Amino acid sequence: MTTRRESIEPLFRTLLAVQSDTNTVFEKNIEEIILSWLKARPYFQKHHNLLGTRPIFNDPHRREVVWAMVRGRGSATVVLIHHHDAIDIEEYGRLKGCALRPDELQAELATRNIGKSARRDLESGEWLFARGSADMKAGAAIQLALLEEFSEIKDFAGNILLLSVPDEESISKGMLSATELMVELREEHGLEYVLTINCEPYFNQVKDKAIMYEGSVGKIMPVVFVKGVKSHISEPFSGVSPSLILAGIQNLSELNVKLCDKVGEDATPPPIWVNLKDRKKAYDASIPDAASGYFNWLTFTRSPSAIMKTMLEISQQAVDSVMHRMQSSFDEFCRLNNDEPEPLEFTPRVLDFKTLYDMAVQKGGDKFVAAYEKVQEEINDILQSNSIVLPEATTRLIEFTVDYLDLEGPAVIVAISGPYYPHVANLLLPDGNRFKLAERVDAVSRERFGVEYVSKAYFMGISDLSYAAWVGNDDDIALIKSNSPGWDNLYRIPFKAVKSLQMPVVNIGPWGKDLHKVTERVYLKDVYERVPHILFSIIDEVITAVA
Repeated sequence: MTTRRESIEPLFRTLLAVQSDTNTVFEKNIEEIILSWLKARPYFQKHHNLLGTRPIFNDPHRREVVWAMVRGRGSATVVLIHHHDAIDIEEYGRLKGCALRPDELQAELATRNIGKSARRDLESGEWLFARGSADMKAGAAIQLALLEEFSEIKDFAGNILLLSVPDEESISKGMLSATELMVELREEHGLEYVLTINCEPYFNQVKDKAIMYEGSVGKIMPVVFVKGVKSHISEPFSGVSPSLILAGIQNLSELNVKLCDKVGEDATPPPIWVNLKDRKKAYDASIPDAASGYFNWLTFTRSPSAIMKTMLEISQQAVDSVMHRMQSSFDEFCRLNNDEPEPLEFTPRVLDFKTLYDMAVQKGGDKFVAAYEKVQEEINDILQSNSIVLPEATTRLIEFTVDYLDLEGPAVIVAISGPYYPHVANLLLPDGNRFKLAERVDAVSRERFGVEYVSKAYFMGISDLSYAAWVGNDDDIALIKSNSPGWDNLYRIPFKAVKSLQMPVVNIGPWGKDLHKVTERVYLKDVYERVPHILFSIIDEVITAVA
């Protein structure tokens, strides 16, 4: 009888050996490997209609979701999801040639300074080092092997749907297309989705305590565009610096722990800005006309509507502070020059993008709409060529709308850019605890391995589980759509499909360390023994409970 390790290990190493850099044509390579492996299984040689691919929406690389289903009795269906893309190997430098070959990489790392923790794990022989080892080709191999194992059970009382998706490390285009596929398969085969299982790695420092997650943190990306008042640097009080206002907004939001969400003993990290810049295209001795930036805001429960309200308040506070500072500085400057101070004549505004867009429609009507759509298509072409990132594409549409209106500054426009990851957690779902997953997983692990499993409400690494259920409301959806420039063109979320799935979720994966680093590694006992056993047991128990 073949052991689980004998099934998983060669598949795991095969997947590792395939370069699958996210948001590149390389992902096609691993899709072909996975599809070929599935086609070679005896079950799918008999059931050709139960596997296939689904092209992802608006993709220049022609990537696809690979899916396969073991069809048993009844309608109860457990969904297994994993991503097959990985971070690129550029960080490895001179070790790039062996980044996907664990044995060679580990031999090279043994000769280098890699830190005490990595050194200890390397010398233990209990860990495997390679790009994508933890994130998440180990999880992919586990799921594929389990699918084959369930396919060999006669008269299986349930169904297993596996989804192997691209682009998770980028903007999750793969999972967004997969949600629509899930709806179609549910209708075609009469399925009832009862649980979605992801196998992202868990993060921990304790060997005898593992972690599972009954949800996934949300992420929203506010974009801020500031229209200033241009002037020569010799006349600073004739203009208003958009960079100064933007810096004020950053100062009020970045690392602001009042903006954290807290559930139980866990809290989200505070917001972090990832981009700030003026919109100058060349140097000149003048105050910039505009500036922009965007940042990540992680959520447990905070809604998009609440975030937009807070962002408008923060922006107004920053504008008021800058205007006060300018007036005070101008008064002092006048006194230095023996002049009489006068009130500065600026009328600042703070708007959300919906308001800005509506103003443009009111001014230009169909002419504006046509011009906006044309620019949108042009920007989308640039985006699809990977020449710009999605938040920059969003910013350019804001900039076009501001220019169309000849909007006078100072003004702040707050918008939203994809990717948007809704927070999801079983504790927020009406039947989220129907299977008592925490108790089941801990019991199985303690009995077989003597290892405690701790359940946390949210996986903090951001994951595709965000699209397995929706815990918001229709007002949130409307706000996101109306404040996301280029919605349905540059970016979209099939909210109708996501809302219709609405099932408990769980992330149970192997222990991983140093994801996205040269020393990325995964704990082999989890890959070959513990996680496969736990998942098999839980799937069997869940299906039995529903049946």
